[in-house]
Amino acid sequence: MFVIFIIRTLQALLAGAVLALSIHAWQWQELGPVPTTTVFAAIAGGFAIIASLVGLVVGLVAIWISITPVHLIMSVVDGFASILLLAGGIVSQPRYHRRISGVAGS
Repeated sequence: MFVIFIIRTLQALLAGAVLALSIHAWQWQELGPVPTTTVFAAIAGGFAIIASLVGLVVGLVAIWISITPVHLIMSVVDGFASILLLAGGIVSQPRYHRRISGVAGS
């Protein structure tokens, strides 16, 4: 059960990195409104943090109580968080690549 703690902590740290990078990209914005891809990435990072913390609590409670339906629900929540993070990365990548490489456009 110690593995659950390590994996969920790693998941929370990486989701925190996604959220922090999204907030930093939000601060990069100089003209006009913040792009929806940045907002989406911030929402995905926040949801992944919540999912990891809830999963950590469920994993720690599961040490003493076996509740199978909750594990199934957590699997669905983890899958949804993974899809959100993947979609945020796919959508955000071209914009950040153009910014880093100096290519004009947004």
